[in-house]
Amino acid sequence: MAKLNFENKWVLITGTSSGLGQAIALYMAKNEKANLVVAARRKNRLEQLKKEIESSGNTTVKIIPTDLNQPQDVENLFKQAVETADIYAVINNAGFTFYGKAEEAHFNTFDRIIEVNLKAMIHLSLRFLSWFQQKGEGAILNITSEAGLVPIPYQLVYSASKHGAQAFTEGLRMENRKSGIVISSFAPSGIATEMLTKSGLDKKHPLDSPFNMKAEKVAKLAVKAFKKKKHLAVPGFINKLTVFMVRFFPRWLVAAVAERLYRPE
Repeated sequence: MAKLNFENKWVLITGTSSGLGQAIALYMAKNEKANLVVAARRKNRLEQLKKEIESSGNTTVKIIPTDLNQPQDVENLFKQAVETADIYAVINNAGFTFYGKAEEAHFNTFDRIIEVNLKAMIHLSLRFLSWFQQKGEGAILNITSEAGLVPIPYQLVYSASKHGAQAFTEGLRMENRKSGIVISSFAPSGIATEMLTKSGLDKKHPLDSPFNMKAEKVAKLAVKAFKKKKHLAVPGFINKLTVFMVRFFPRWLVAAVAERLYRPE
């Protein structure tokens, strides 16, 4: 099976102002020679990323400031992206979490998690799927999470949104398995990024903890798995082993172990 080739093709990546999204954008530009459309809320971060990438090579970067918490912004992102460039692939990466007991969070926080992590991803996946079908080619990578394969107490709504994202992506792939459109998911566990420090999860598992992988390494593994058209990839030996082993234990026990691992100090 031929691998995906991103050289001189346009790739849209969401959530690129920091963390994994930014690392994927940098890897795509440097190693895959892809042209990029990058989207995130913080315009100044996107401008910095564009400057960094374009100053170091021949790759072109276009920015679209977007708040995926706003449904109209999600639709506008699709329209602007296809008007701006001949999009070949989409990487739905944007997401965030809340760490702590569920009753300690405001419902607005949970609404935002669901809007960004799940609803925006579904909307963009379906809109670009139709676009790719008209073109006759295209690829979609949805960044889910190990939390979408294993229940994670103290990140309940995040975990629920990622379970939804994982189920949606796998189902969409099966519905369109004969279409020629690549639909993949990538499920990392902890990553040493801004999301951990903003949520306070770094107080339980510091950025340099063995639980957390470097964003640059995860980005490389994500792109390599995407190129190989893997339907689901989990990076890291421990993470692979965890996902494999949980199949053999009752769900209550898996949840109990996860509760102990993530219980706030």
